[in-house]
Amino acid sequence: MDIIADYCIFGGGMIGGAMAIGLSELGYKVAVIEARQPEPFNVDSLPDLRVSALNRFTQRLLQRYKVWDKVLAMRCQQYQRLSVWENAASPLHFEASQIGENYLGYFVENRILQLALLETIESEHADNIQVVYARAVDINVSNGCIALDNGNHIHANTLIGADGGNSQLREEANIGITGWQYEQRANVLLVKMMSEFESATWQQFTPQGPIAFLPLFDGYANLVWYADSATSQHIRNTSIQEIKKDVKARFPSSLGEFEVVDKTAFPLRRMHANRYSRNNVVLIGDAAHQINPLAGQGVNLGFKDVAALVESIKNNPITESNHEALLDYENKRRTPNLLMMSAMDVFYQTFSNDVAPLKLLRNLGVRVANKAGPIKNKALKYAMGIE
Repeated sequence: MDIIADYCIFGGGMIGGAMAIGLSELGYKVAVIEARQPEPFNVDSLPDLRVSALNRFTQRLLQRYKVWDKVLAMRCQQYQRLSVWENAASPLHFEASQIGENYLGYFVENRILQLALLETIESEHADNIQVVYARAVDINVSNGCIALDNGNHIHANTLIGADGGNSQLREEANIGITGWQYEQRANVLLVKMMSEFESATWQQFTPQGPIAFLPLFDGYANLVWYADSATSQHIRNTSIQEIKKDVKARFPSSLGEFEVVDKTAFPLRRMHANRYSRNNVVLIGDAAHQINPLAGQGVNLGFKDVAALVESIKNNPITESNHEALLDYENKRRTPNLLMMSAMDVFYQTFSNDVAPLKLLRNLGVRVANKAGPIKNKALKYAMGIE
């Protein structure tokens, strides 16, 4: 079967799904290639280990696309406070109430958001969007013809890479990357807390790397433990029953009692595509840039890519001889993405060591930041996506 579309999106995850809806709202025909169909939502299922912190910009975009109510109908966790510290005696608190808001953002499982997007596509955009669960086995970038492993073919004028850090489309388009792998890995442990906890998230910086607490629903939470390869290997090889004592030794006693339910680990990588577009190919989300997940900004940058690309196409529709919209999108997004990536690197390197002068400056900086109300609030609004 041949599928004819204006746009073909590689990747039907969070960013690819939102991009498809944005293009459909402009009246375009869109094909989406996604390798695996996600399992239906089960209210009794455990939380997923892959969770994103969605800021207010992302929430507003999802509301506009009629997706957010579907997320709320499944599950997510609002949080009102973010605390950061190296020395527990002098934490830096970011409170929603400080800027006249009720909450800072939401923690949402990636799978839940993907399901909400796909449900919206089926209910609101079935005439314009066709999701194909298959893999591309041959991509002819020049004429937009994609052969799938199910025997079907897609013919599209413009190809959009939303297929992650190891983007197949980026490679086929010969778009190079600059980046590196961090020495540490992010170990994520799903825990069931034995007592109630506040709707607040926190992050502690130590010479061995950051640790963090992410509140979820029904008493569950994710603990994030940055660690070197040897420690990560130990965590991976230690049973669920035995890892608890290691977690207690690594995390502050204020965490309280808990039971470890599941665990996994993710590599940490910084990557930036050397260009976001070439001819009829354009990259968004992790296919264009990967960031240290320290402040949970990666997925929000991806949704900003979606909004910017949709706006550029709306203002200057793409034709066979006119790809100016793709260049306009890159001009809008490349510098902000690079600045956020660099800021996270500086933050990570500054806090993840035990050099005495830096330690003194860090603690001094935290104390000054706590007293710098207007500056602190402006930074908080930017991270929330409301400025």
